[in-house]
Amino acid sequence: MTKFKRFAAIGLAAVMSIAAFAGCGTSSSSSSGSGDSTKADTPTNNGGEDGTKAPDASGRDYSDVGEGEGKVLNIYVWNEEFKQRLEEFYPGYEKVDGTTGKIGDVTVKFTINENTGSNYQDKLDMQLDNEDKGGVADDEKIDIFLVEADYALKYVDDPATLDIAELGITKDDLANQYTYTQDVMTSADGKLKGLTWQACPGVMIYNKEIAKDVLGSDDADTVQAAVKDWATFEATAKTMSDKGYKMLSSFEDSYRVFSNNVSSKWVDEDGKKIVVDDRIMEWVKQTKDFADNGYNEKSKLWDDTWTASQEAGQKVFAYFGPAWFVDFTLAHEIKDEDGNGTGEYTNQGAWSICEGPENYFWGGTWICASAGTDNKTLVKNIMLALTADTEIMTEICKQKSDFVNDKPAMDVMADDTEYKSPFLLINPIPYYKAGVANIDLKYLGEYDQGCNEEFQDAMRNYFLGAATLEEAMDAFKTAIGEKYPKLADYELVYTAE
Repeated sequence: MTKFKRFAAIGLAAVMSIAAFAGCGTSSSSSSGSGDSTKADTPTNNGGEDGTKAPDASGRDYSDVGEGEGKVLNIYVWNEEFKQRLEEFYPGYEKVDGTTGKIGDVTVKFTINENTGSNYQDKLDMQLDNEDKGGVADDEKIDIFLVEADYALKYVDDPATLDIAELGITKDDLANQYTYTQDVMTSADGKLKGLTWQACPGVMIYNKEIAKDVLGSDDADTVQAAVKDWATFEATAKTMSDKGYKMLSSFEDSYRVFSNNVSSKWVDEDGKKIVVDDRIMEWVKQTKDFADNGYNEKSKLWDDTWTASQEAGQKVFAYFGPAWFVDFTLAHEIKDEDGNGTGEYTNQGAWSICEGPENYFWGGTWICASAGTDNKTLVKNIMLALTADTEIMTEICKQKSDFVNDKPAMDVMADDTEYKSPFLLINPIPYYKAGVANIDLKYLGEYDQGCNEEFQDAMRNYFLGAATLEEAMDAFKTAIGEKYPKLADYELVYTAE
């Protein structure tokens, strides 16, 4: 894709207010450890301080860095997460300093551009476009870059993103992965453009003390019965309110559960319509009712009120999120005087999880190969090791609490009676696993990020009583027209009760 096309196709402004956390957060906590299940003889660092080698039950040899290929592997990321996975789980990785490592004779360089606004995408696009124009030395070109679910489609149909078949990766290599994780990165002409080590099925996360006080038990089955569908969820919200609690904190807390279960795309380009799906209108109605009745704190996702309500003694009963949300947002590891993690957490064991009213997913991080890479063999090996090796994936789950993108690994971990999340103090895998098979991405569209963000922002004034529904909808349509000029003249369609 040319410079003009890459930017214009998406409308330039991929603002990252919610998506900033969608790829497993920005916390610096490593959250490593797996409770009692981490045996003393299990390798816990494959390329960091001691250079131990990752488990390799697949029999693959990851030591080949490609004869005659590049001597520098450049990786673009927005935080430390993938860097940690590569350092700790890739066989033979040697850590040199904070952003540099070695794999064989190849130097690995990480470029970290934080996900503030559209900063990461802007820097990535600038570098890809510079490469597209020529004049960038091979060892300065991007080899690997990461993308998140909310803007993945921006790069899926872009020639700057390499078809992984060109690396020599086959469907058989990826047979154990969850299908939806490949659907996200499959282009219109059937090319797979990225792989991920994680799947992100969501659950409902609840405060155990509030559950015991209001529902009589903090057992997951008891809580699930109280939130088994949206009608029951809403009835329980009233019960919570009667006891002095809030069901949710922000207006946006339940949004992803509804928006992941729509029956249409945001934009009907054939009909030139912007469509607010009926499921999203259900969220509008419920959230307005919750705001009017005091069932939420009227906070905003990620703001100070929302964050403070996660602490002990607060009044908010539930949040919605996947494994990364638990480990990067709720879990705060206690550090020793040298700044090292202790394996203990504030509010440890205070929260638990159940399936909630409806299955959904939120976020994810995909590894993409740049079309300009001169390290195809090494890129292939990294993708296979960190997304398709069951033994390595199992260790990532044990040590990092990820719900990994490997069905056999998750089957084993779901039945592991010793494994537990170091923060939740239970084995969460069965709860995540219960929803992953129901994830359906048929209505994923290229305008999702902007439409989701602007719609939630526009509805805030309606929820606060500062605007009518019609005024909020007009504000949404105006914002979308500014973000995506192509859509400025499209008709806005929604069903209001």
